[in-house]
Amino acid sequence: MKSYILAIAGVVLLSAVISVIAPSGKMGKFIKGATRLAILVVMISPFASWLGGGNLTLPTTNIKEDTGYLQYCAEQLAEEDEKQIREFLQNEFSVTAEIQVLRKADSKFSYEKISVIISDFGIIGQDEHINMIYRIQETLQTKYGCPTEVT
Repeated sequence: MKSYILAIAGVVLLSAVISVIAPSGKMGKFIKGATRLAILVVMISPFASWLGGGNLTLPTTNIKEDTGYLQYCAEQLAEEDEKQIREFLQNEFSVTAEIQVLRKADSKFSYEKISVIISDFGIIGQDEHINMIYRIQETLQTKYGCPTEVT
């Protein structure tokens, strides 16, 4: 009985806070109606359990991870990264390159590896391109925090 009274008090208090915060107009009316429905459900729940002869329970389902969709999202993010890195290398180092970014299909879409194949160094001094490969590799490893291969 104590938990029932606390549940009602909690829902009523939450409803009061929501009604103060809710915007005016159609959305506000919808939110206020939903909170009133929640109050009604909490108030009726003991009667439902009394009529049903047990506790009011909702059926549960197992939620599975959609690995195909995660892989698709990782590929899309990798394509965006490739474009950004290509533009960054062009603007910062005057380098034209093919970029391949691999991302993991996990919850954070973390970086797995970045591969850079330089096709044109642009106009630079005689041996500066040797140092440039190292600078590009260090810059990308620092920025993205993953192994980077530059050739």
